[in-house]
Amino acid sequence: MDDHIVSVTQQVKHLGKRLTIQRRAVLLLMLTTRKFYTAKDIYHALKNEMPNITLSTVYTSLRFFVKMGIFKEHVHHDSPNQFECVVTMDEIQLPEVI
Repeated sequence: MDDHIVSVTQQVKHLGKRLTIQRRAVLLLMLTTRKFYTAKDIYHALKNEMPNITLSTVYTSLRFFVKMGIFKEHVHHDSPNQFECVVTMDEIQLPEVI
């Protein structure tokens, strides 16, 4: 798994950003559980191990990974948007990003 995180780290750096602890936690949760989540679901799942994480940080991380093509956002007009991971650990070698 760490080799895949290194690949993502390089892609994130290419975009002039960092793979922060919070972004890494969101990414690992999504990669390992393979479920559809709302931002609040992720926030509550990570809150115990990361008491300083905020819902805003989760939203920012999710949208960042959507932009990278790792996550997909499903827009619902009558309920919160859901996010899914569209790559597997084996596919995490990302193409050059935006």
